Amino acid sequence: MEATLSLKPKKRDIWYKEPWLLLVAGGPAFVVVASIITGYIAIKGSDKVVADDYYKQGLMINKDIQRDAKAKELVLSASLYIDLKTAKIRMQLNSGMPGTVLPEKVQLSLARASDNASSVNEVIHRLPLSRNTDGSYEGDLNFISKLSSGSVKLFHIKIETTEWRLTGDWHNPEVKVAQLSAL
Repeated sequence: MEATLSLKPKKRDIWYKEPWLLLVAGGPAFVVVASIITGYIAIKGSDKVVADDYYKQGLMINKDIQRDAKAKELVLSASLYIDLKTAKIRMQLNSGMPGTVLPEKVQLSLARASDNASSVNEVIHRLPLSRNTDGSYEGDLNFISKLSSGSVKLFHIKIETTEWRLTGDWHNPEVKVAQLSAL
């Protein structure tokens, strides 16, 4: 018996069934599909980078800078203290410029952290302060229960009119007097 060797050419597979095609073209095709999906997610869930009223906010910043400069020009200073017995906040406002007429009313804003420890929100109290006959200013505290419980350790304060403003921090408002200066 003789062995016959057949030299018949092997039948080739169709081009898209070749395993090398999947290795060579499959990787880049997968990357293209993944980048399209990533782009869709990025566009659909994008955060707003610019506020809707960015122009108005920019103008307000310029106005605040001008009001700070006006307070420096008038050499303004203020001392604030809380009277827990009468539930009043008192302020002495002074100007280092002779002849400066101080306003009859000023707006006092007290910002504090919210009571929720997991939150970073601020609670803002706005109080109008009216000038007394002795030249000091006085306003009613409608949130006195928070102070008497000892929960407020820091206020960010802002005293302002349409012309000028003073800002600063008030640590331990029940115990210490706040001193603000435009210098």
